[in-house]
Amino acid sequence: MSSNALYTGFKAIGFDKELDECFFLCESKNNVTDLHIKFHLDTAQDFDATGVFFKKELNNYYNPQIYIYDYTGKLYNENELTSLQKKVWSSGNIPLVCVFYDTEIKIIDCTTHIKNNRPVLLETISLLNKAKNTYDELFAVKIKTGVFWEEAENKDKFNFKNNSSYNILLTWIKELRKEYAKLLKDDEIEIINKVIIQSILIKYLEERKDQNGLNLFQDKYFKEYNNASTFVEVLNNNDNFIHLLGKLKKDFNGNVFEWNETEKELLKKIDLTLLSKALNGYTDPNNREQMVLELIRYYEFSYVPVELISRLYEEFLGENKRNKGLYYTPSHLARLLIDESMPLKNYNKVDLSNYKILDPACGSGIFLVFAFKRLVQWWRLQQNSIDNKPKLSDLKKLLACIYGCDKEKQATTLAAFSLCLALCDELSPLQIITELQFDDLTNSNILHTDFFIDELVPSLQNDVNFEIQKKNYAKLEKLKFDLIIGNPPFRRSGDLRGGNNKFWKVKIANKQTNIPSKQIALKFLSKSFSFLHPNGLQCLIVKSAALLYNSTAIEFKKVLFSSYNVEKIFDFTALARNGVLWDNGAEVDTIAIFTKKQLPDNLKNILHLTFRRTKSVKERLSFDIDDYDRHFVNRHDAINNQYIWKNNLIGGGRVRSVIDKLSSLNTLKKVFNNDFIFIEGESGAKSLDNNSFKTDEINKELFPDDYYDSFKNIHQEKFTPPNILVKENISLPFSLNNESIPYSNEVVGIYAKLGGNINRLSEIRNYLSNNLEYLRFYIIATSSKALVYKNTAIKKEDIENLPYYEKEIKNLLSDFDTNVISDTLNFYQYFLRNGEGSKAVMPIPNKNLHIYMQKYGEEFCRTLNLIYGQENEKFRLSDIISIYGSTYLAAIFKYDGQTCEPIVDINPNMLNIGNLTTNKISSSLTSTRIIKVYEDNTIIFIKPNQYRYWLASIAYRDADKCVLDLSKAGY
Repeated sequence: MSSNALYTGFKAIGFDKELDECFFLCESKNNVTDLHIKFHLDTAQDFDATGVFFKKELNNYYNPQIYIYDYTGKLYNENELTSLQKKVWSSGNIPLVCVFYDTEIKIIDCTTHIKNNRPVLLETISLLNKAKNTYDELFAVKIKTGVFWEEAENKDKFNFKNNSSYNILLTWIKELRKEYAKLLKDDEIEIINKVIIQSILIKYLEERKDQNGLNLFQDKYFKEYNNASTFVEVLNNNDNFIHLLGKLKKDFNGNVFEWNETEKELLKKIDLTLLSKALNGYTDPNNREQMVLELIRYYEFSYVPVELISRLYEEFLGENKRNKGLYYTPSHLARLLIDESMPLKNYNKVDLSNYKILDPACGSGIFLVFAFKRLVQWWRLQQNSIDNKPKLSDLKKLLACIYGCDKEKQATTLAAFSLCLALCDELSPLQIITELQFDDLTNSNILHTDFFIDELVPSLQNDVNFEIQKKNYAKLEKLKFDLIIGNPPFRRSGDLRGGNNKFWKVKIANKQTNIPSKQIALKFLSKSFSFLHPNGLQCLIVKSAALLYNSTAIEFKKVLFSSYNVEKIFDFTALARNGVLWDNGAEVDTIAIFTKKQLPDNLKNILHLTFRRTKSVKERLSFDIDDYDRHFVNRHDAINNQYIWKNNLIGGGRVRSVIDKLSSLNTLKKVFNNDFIFIEGESGAKSLDNNSFKTDEINKELFPDDYYDSFKNIHQEKFTPPNILVKENISLPFSLNNESIPYSNEVVGIYAKLGGNINRLSEIRNYLSNNLEYLRFYIIATSSKALVYKNTAIKKEDIENLPYYEKEIKNLLSDFDTNVISDTLNFYQYFLRNGEGSKAVMPIPNKNLHIYMQKYGEEFCRTLNLIYGQENEKFRLSDIISIYGSTYLAAIFKYDGQTCEPIVDINPNMLNIGNLTTNKISSSLTSTRIIKVYEDNTIIFIKPNQYRYWLASIAYRDADKCVLDLSKAGY
């Protein structure tokens, strides 16, 4: 190893400045104090990495971004890098690998698989050629802040989600099933599904090697079958394969390799030749459709995470969940919530002999698997060295801490299987084949029972499984848990079998309330408290509209927030659509709510964290959070302010004060209720296009040909003109209509009551026309539908509740208010709708830089000068500086008597104010992306060059925080 060559490589891409900040060497593992880094370095050693480069995220969590390999002193070997990429990509651990040679650096793209048996190189950086590279000394800063993934040249380059090892394996299995579907009957298809998934599990066990590189599994299990050395050789003979399954069932127990006699008889008749060839990556060269089966060659199965295998079981052997309101919990979401609920730092506060965890709707057990892994990490930390690995007996004790239940028997079998796999993952290959025998967890910990079995009506007692579920429930009922965590069903359950009206009346801390809209997830939330220890923690995923945003949840919220200590809410609403958070086409708005079973702490506000849709979030590389996504809600507002959560969702800050002003006005319906009826049109009929609405007419030329035919009756009273028609849309298309035009239930008609003053229609028309911008803002900031579970659709009640003012609304508003409204309409709503494709995350081009930065600076100074401005001294924007190749911008504010125009400069040396240098900036930047510095009558902000960070509304938030800081400092 040539340390000089390695350091030269580090310096070339900025790693030298990050050593022991965001870049750590594996050899320093035992000296590192951060526990997350410790375990990530431990994992990296399994991949023979030299070091790991991190991105610092929420609550100082370090998310690994790059594995570093020291190959100085070695010659370039392409096969070596190919093998490296296969391992890292198969694991899904990390997106990039940097390999350092004496004279160059190879950067490998591990967001995708190898191509043509060669590694996918993003860049080769010559250490001899001084020519400028794309990956230069700024690379480290871009990676650790997450800006790298959002740069225009990188946005379309990476597609980690679609190219992940899980999705590619999913594609492989689907193609294999399609080929078999041409050959087999339905009952045989079910058998081949099971064979395929169990084959992947056996491949995982087969490819695991001990510390000496030996495959012990194949020696014990394959050789007796004609001296076979691989699983595929065994698979070539059905009888041998069935015998192997029996042997594995006996040795491993726990229902993992359970096959009944009927299944075995069907299996004997199925030709497994295609499967055995596919597992080797061989296909029929004359069948182009089979080419995808070669994808299996990309894998190192021993590095595939066990939760991926259990997820495959759920995907192909599980029930049809979508119809039941059930959604797969993505592994990165489950990992985030476990990190928050079971932080590593709590290891010395936990008694592992008594700690208990419950998932009341466990499904495939994804939360339980990650909880078990965290228990193992706690155990290792309690041994004072993470190099100490638990014995099988220790692991089984930890497994006894884990409980789950589900009303679907197959789900509990799958969850138990997932935990067995997680147990395997903690053992060496030698331990697996010599010591391991799984316990049947479905008898003790992972129980087949409806969480509400004790509340179901007597008619269900005739069901075959009723008594079994009652007995299993009794095992849970006598326990108390330290943590209840999970992702219960999201559906409305008014037609729930076995439920009655009493079922939807619940008590929370002895206060009775109703479950809003019969949302079953909120029933889980309510009931779980009775299973918690005092001070125990509940973390459940529920629909955000059902709890935070809908008006139907007001009473339930009051009871919940006044009874127990809601500590934080992670709001994933912005990630609901476009496959950002959920798979299989699911589009569901969700939050994770963290609640302690203790009285509310009125001295602490509730953290409302609003996750935004960025490129790295969409690709599931990380959850990006910055200071502007953190909102703190006091207990009074949590209980009494219906709109506070939606205000935060669209940006927070001063949105709330504008909405408070507008909400104090009368509503449109109250003002005109004596004269007019507000009513929706006909359900199921075709809707009017937004562009059909002209202020004084409906443009019939835009009607589809069969528009009138889609209505059952076009002569209903509500269609009688004159009326005002308002589309239930975020942009509020409306028209004063004088023709008999039918409309669907996506349009609200306003027509005169008997005796009503029909002339007031023009009053409504004029009001809407003159105040449309402000009313659109109000809809965006208050609607429980738009930007929550729909992008642009709103409710009838949103139109009825529009604020009404006899004069123009603008007369009520300050300049601050109108700037907040403008930013919401032009940036924030589209950030929620379009995420990484919106203008909000785009860089400000040089031609617009002065305009936006000047506006930001003016509003920031105006706010501070209301308090601190004096006749001879005021805050002013002094300099606008572009740094890190225009990736970041710095705004420098001076408090003095000058009145100069701000200077725009691209020279980062301008920032050498006192101790603030570009090196200092680099060490301060993390994924929060924002630096604020106070020094000698100077305030400096350094933030990414994206529109969203330099808006007027953000200037107010920055200024408000500065006022707090300055007042604390005595100014």
